[in-house]
Amino acid sequence: MRLFQGTPCRRSRIKNKENAYEELSDAEKVGQCWDRRCYEMSVIYQAPEQKGELGMKKYMGLIVLMTLVMAGISGLASSASAKDFEMVYIPKLVGIPWFNEQEKGLKDYAAEAGGLKVTVVGAPDPDPASQARILEDAIAKKPDCIMVVPNDTASLEPIMKKGMDAGILMMAQEGMSMHNMVADVEFMIIDGVGKTMAEGLIKAVGPKGGYAIMVGSLTVEMHNLWADAVVKYLDENYPDMKQVTSRVEGSESVEKAHDKTLELVKAYPELVGIVYIGSLGGIGGAQAVEEKGLEDRLAVIAMSLPSQAQPYLEDGYMKACFIGHPYKIGKDSAYIAKQLLDGVRPEEITALPESGDVTLNGKVFLFDSFREVTAENADSFGF
Repeated sequence: MRLFQGTPCRRSRIKNKENAYEELSDAEKVGQCWDRRCYEMSVIYQAPEQKGELGMKKYMGLIVLMTLVMAGISGLASSASAKDFEMVYIPKLVGIPWFNEQEKGLKDYAAEAGGLKVTVVGAPDPDPASQARILEDAIAKKPDCIMVVPNDTASLEPIMKKGMDAGILMMAQEGMSMHNMVADVEFMIIDGVGKTMAEGLIKAVGPKGGYAIMVGSLTVEMHNLWADAVVKYLDENYPDMKQVTSRVEGSESVEKAHDKTLELVKAYPELVGIVYIGSLGGIGGAQAVEEKGLEDRLAVIAMSLPSQAQPYLEDGYMKACFIGHPYKIGKDSAYIAKQLLDGVRPEEITALPESGDVTLNGKVFLFDSFREVTAENADSFGF
């Protein structure tokens, strides 16, 4: 029995065992063992049949030692190769149900798939300056990937470039016009959102009257693209529906939406409906309708979470609600990021674990998660 397999040992032909390793040919070094230390151990400890009981004890001890050494080296290599990618997700704001659900989806995918660690950081309000500072801080920590949901795409462009220059995989969500990014994730088809919400308004109030649109902010790109699509569809299909005022901010806050709704009702007697783009706007609007008994005068068309919208839909204070699925969007966004981090080419990503088919248009991954919420089906969404 020999400790090392391969080229037979040349101990008998080696005169000076202190220089034994140097006397081997290159081929023998490879066949005999993996480094000098292992080879010299094999020279010192002869096979048990040659050294008796004492040799056997030393021989077995060497086997244990070598096993531990090799296991340790293997473990270090495995640990290094298994290091998780670090991803930072920066939403428009933290602490609201929509982004809480997205965070769950992101982190659940990371835990299920392995190899990815997700950290979520953000400001408590949708302030572009605060988000810019948070993005700067995230870049300084040099994670593998940053995904941001911009409050103001223009103000973030130069900061996104810093991240790109630092070798970070920079991604956006709801930021399809951005240049300094590798990819953007879009989960609602713009024209489809416009048609669906416009038809929801018409179903509630008929084809004639005044309406308003409330967004989270005038600088939130996707809110305003969806709003543009609503206006375009109404202009083309229902010319007797007229906007009573320019676009209003407030849909990222229940309180602001409540107050703005009452201001609009007071200022525009011809107002028959408001389309709220932003997950909290419709809740604030429905509360204002309930408070003032306006359910027969004002239609609230919302984009709110089912669990929040359900009681208002049941009581008629909210006439229609449509929403993407934030938990599934979070999981699919994490999937796309992990695929790109693993070196998969964008065009090779054609299906998502939660939403199915996805298309790539330039840098934009696009899939459709927009669904109607009713009093009857709200519980089925699970959030």
